[in-house]
This record gives sequence, structure tokens and C-alpha cells, in this order.
Amino acid sequence: MPRRTNKLAEVFRTILLGLFFLLFSVASAAQDAAVQLRTVVIDPGHGGHDPGAVSRSSKLSEKQINLDIALQLGRLIERGCPDVKVIYTRRTDRFVELAERGNIANRNHADLFISIHVNSARNTSASGTETFVMGTDKSESNMEVCRRENSVIRLEDDYTTTYEGFDPDNPESYIIFNLMQNAHFEQSIAFASLVEDKFSQNGPITKSRGVRQAPLMVLWRTTMPSVLVEVGFLSNPSDRAVLNQASQRQKIADNIFRAFLAFKAEYDTVEAPVTAAETPVGPHYEIQILASAKKLPEGSSELRGERDVRCRFINGMYKYSVGNFSTREDAMAALPEVRKRFPGAFPVKVDSE
Repeated sequence: MPRRTNKLAEVFRTILLGLFFLLFSVASAAQDAAVQLRTVVIDPGHGGHDPGAVSRSSKLSEKQINLDIALQLGRLIERGCPDVKVIYTRRTDRFVELAERGNIANRNHADLFISIHVNSARNTSASGTETFVMGTDKSESNMEVCRRENSVIRLEDDYTTTYEGFDPDNPESYIIFNLMQNAHFEQSIAFASLVEDKFSQNGPITKSRGVRQAPLMVLWRTTMPSVLVEVGFLSNPSDRAVLNQASQRQKIADNIFRAFLAFKAEYDTVEAPVTAAETPVGPHYEIQILASAKKLPEGSSELRGERDVRCRFINGMYKYSVGNFSTREDAMAALPEVRKRFPGAFPVKVDSE
């Protein structure tokens, strides 16, 4: 029996590693991953026969709130940023599979993915907003959200095939996320932080539970900065009173729009370097190869033997880039070769001092 168990474990690891490289190859196909925010995909969570969280009176459902806020947010972006294309995963009360939501963003080469949700908890005193990015923090509070949001896959036909046997209630299934490294993690964190800042500053729900990381299926396969915004707790009387008012939902959409504007303003620009080797002078383009919460030691294997790597500390992350290109077109021409070693690489504009 132990031999059989070990053999099954080895097969499982092989499948996961194969999936890991497959997903990175998908990310490599996104040739226009940065530089200018042109397309945003807005995802109203749940819908159709999946109501999401429901109030005790059953008169208010998450799917209704999500759709209203998403449509209002889209209208604000269309009016305020006519150069940005807005795409919705749904415009009406219909069911969309979790995998398809991310696929819509990938097919349209989106530069940002925003999934709108309403929270719920057994503890009715829990309240406030929180914004999630794709990550592997499996704390109990995060896993409560994960189990609730990921369990939607059970409403899909043949979900075990679509999600490679993933079981939202089985902790072992989340091993798969430990193999994932979102190439746009730091950008997702940056946008999530802006969202929570706007919520805490302008209300109508001012309690922010902060930016969190969790293995959420809807963010799993997106190949661009992606967040899941929980705009309040339907299980909390105070939050529910806010979410039940159209005028307050408008304010929530407005706060996300304010965060969008701030993120868009920063999207094209990389700050001047804190530490860099042979840093070019003047505006130019480079290719970002990776980002890390901790500074990598000299000669780190993560750099894969790459020389002349520049390091900048931006928004709490160490960002590593290579190359010096006078135009975006030149950077894009060099990108395929760089992605052979760093599949998640993308071009960035740098305004050096």
C-alpha cells in the first residue's frame, strides 16, 4: 500500500508540474501585457442559478449587488476614460463558469481584471471591505472566503475535468496553487491597495480589512493584474443596510473607479531606481523579468544567469529588469527571446533621473 500511495503522489506531482508550465506558456502569449492600460474586464460575481450570498430575508442577493456595482463601474470608466475598452463577463442575470470568466479576460488581452463580490460569514459581526489577489495564504479567514467562492464550480458541468480534479473543500487540492507565481503579482497588489485606500477614505463602508492573498479559482488563470473585491458583508446588518441602497452602491463603484484612475496614471511609469547597475539616463523601455518581496542575493538562481540586471524597489517590491530600448516597439521585438528564460516578462516604461 505505501508503494502505491507514493506512486499516486508522484503522478499527482507530475500532473501539477505539467499544468504549471502550461499556465506559464499561456502567460507568455500575452505579448501586450503592460505599458498602457487599454482594456479592462469587469466580472460581476455569481449570477443565474448561482445567487451567491443571500440575506436572511432572501430579498437581497449577492448576484444583484455585484451586477449593479459592476455596470456602474463600467459606465464610469467609459465616460471618464474613453481610450479604455470595457468588457463584462456578464451584463445580465446569467451564470458564467469560473474558468470562463478568466478566459474572457485572456481572450481579450485585458490589462486589468476586476471581479466584484459581496462577502458573507457565519460570524455576523464580521464587516468591512477586503480585496484579494491570487496567492497562497491559507489562513482560516481567507480559506472561508476561498471555500465559499471556489465552491461555485460544483454548479458547473463536469467541473472535475475543467479544474483537473480540484476539490474546494480538500486542503490537498490547494497544493496546485503553491506552484503558481503570478507574473503580475506586484501590479495586482498595487491596484488592490488603491481600492482599499479609496474605500477607507470615502466610504460608505469605511472599515477596510486590507489586501489579502488567497487561492481563488476566478483569479487562477488570468494573465494580467487581477483582483477580487469584496465590497462588504451581506451577513452584517450595518453593511447590508449600505449594500441595499442604490445610492450607496454608486459610491462603492465610484471608489473603485477612483482607484482605477490612480492605477492607470501609474501603469505606464516605473519610478527612478534605488539600486541599479549601468542605469540608462532619460526615458526608455526595459523588460521586467520578475519581482520579489525580498531582495535576491547576488548570483541568485532566480535570475537564471542573466547579467546586467537592474533592481528597483517600488511599492514594497524589488523589481528586476533587463535591456535598454528607446521605443516600445524595440522592447517588444526583444521580448520573445527574454521570455524563453522568463515566461512572465513584460515591457515597462522607465523615467530615469
